[in-house]
Amino acid sequence: MTQTTVKTNQEIKSIRPLTDEEVTRFHKDGFIIIRNMFSAQELKPLQEALKKDPTMGNSQTAVIYEDGKSWKVSAWTDLGETFLGIMPRTARIVDAIELLLEEECYHWHSKIVIKQPGDGKVDWHADFSAWYQDGCLYPNMITCSIALDKNDISNGCLQILRGSHVMARLDDVTRGNSVAGDPVRMEKAFENHELVYCEMDAGDVLFFHAKTLHGSDGNNSHEVRSLIHSTFNARSNEPIFRERQQHHLYKPLTKLPDSALKDANCSAFDDQIFHGKETDGNKRKGIFLRRLPHKE
Repeated sequence: MTQTTVKTNQEIKSIRPLTDEEVTRFHKDGFIIIRNMFSAQELKPLQEALKKDPTMGNSQTAVIYEDGKSWKVSAWTDLGETFLGIMPRTARIVDAIELLLEEECYHWHSKIVIKQPGDGKVDWHADFSAWYQDGCLYPNMITCSIALDKNDISNGCLQILRGSHVMARLDDVTRGNSVAGDPVRMEKAFENHELVYCEMDAGDVLFFHAKTLHGSDGNNSHEVRSLIHSTFNARSNEPIFRERQQHHLYKPLTKLPDSALKDANCSAFDDQIFHGKETDGNKRKGIFLRRLPHKE
């Protein structure tokens, strides 16, 4: 009988580890962009699936701001055997996150943000303002944003304030059915920190700190702008609130070889379990419209 050998997370290593210089730059600037981290061949199945079904099985929540303009997002936590479940588990992502966090990580959640031509802006904010309310005491959380197509100034690429991760946690204010960073402190942040347009081609990856201030303009082009955002939490930073945080509690992450996407024989997202759509009649079900568990 042939015995199957299963490699552990420690035995699986990325073919594209971060360099010491890249790690140093991340900690100084609060972000780093790694070019060509995913190949055209690896991204092609998802790109083609999104063209056939841009609504992703009607899983998208519309995030609407005060001006009435919106953009759409699909979110998930469970990492199953779909393209969307495999990508965040590849060694090149997990090894980079754990190197930057300096400890074991686990998947917090992922989302695809799709901006069609004419879609609106994303207000400036820092993600940790929400995750603090979820019960995380420390900002030991990192998001990797994977460009699925060309992201540039014309179609509303992500923007970042360099070094803003050293600021204190900002309170959020309500904007439409979403939130934005405290405008008084944001004004000072713009005075003190350089604005960077994170222009990327398909396959480029942006890693940024949980307190790094970021936002984006509307899509004023004729092209779609798509990003996968996968967020990871340090194992030691599990939420202290348990109620309504079941999907944010620690679960061991099974790391996959960097070859997993090329070797995968699965759907892009047909079998993916998404968070419920957030609408006026179905609030507090996903990751945007929160009700704080410790205040109920």
